[in-house]
Amino acid sequence: MKTNVIPLFTLIIATGFIVGCASHAYETAADTANTLKQSSDLIAKANTLIDVSMTKLNDLVSNPNLDLREQFKAFSASVTDLGAAAKDVDGKAEQMKSQGGAYFAKWDQEMATIQNEDIRNRSETRKSEVEKKFGRISQSYVEAKMAFQPFISDLRDVQKFLGADLTVGGLASIKEFATKATQDASQLKEPLSKLSDEFKDLGLSISPTAQAK
Repeated sequence: MKTNVIPLFTLIIATGFIVGCASHAYETAADTANTLKQSSDLIAKANTLIDVSMTKLNDLVSNPNLDLREQFKAFSASVTDLGAAAKDVDGKAEQMKSQGGAYFAKWDQEMATIQNEDIRNRSETRKSEVEKKFGRISQSYVEAKMAFQPFISDLRDVQKFLGADLTVGGLASIKEFATKATQDASQLKEPLSKLSDEFKDLGLSISPTAQAK
């Protein structure tokens, strides 16, 4: 009877191939950096849509046409677009969180195999620095989201109010809320702009692609 035996050199080659193809933390970092860049772009888009929504609302309330329907449709569409953009940002933020966890787990795996203590310590220091940046940006996002939610909620309520009472009297009744929304928008935009920059900068800092000089 013959016994099937894998030659030792074949096993060595196969093992070497597996090790050589093993993924590195920088590959996960590249995916995370891309998600951060996409998040930055979406936040910037949402910031622009805030301006659009307020322009449409103030145009409707302060400069109403004889027929209010087209102005209302424009405002309503802008609120819908803003809500969709916020949802997209939230999805990307969750993706970033998941990818970040995988990135740091992979970093830990590779760091554990480093034999030189000094090099391993340097890796631990770098990982701690990057983790802190992730923690800060995650907290900033939570704060921005909490500030944005009542704003978009009020815009949707105004949308519903005017959807039921699209009249000169209805506009007069809701005008103070339009003024408040304008004030709230101005307070939201700067933190959102800063958050967009932070997402972008963090993405660049962990990307394996060299930054253009």
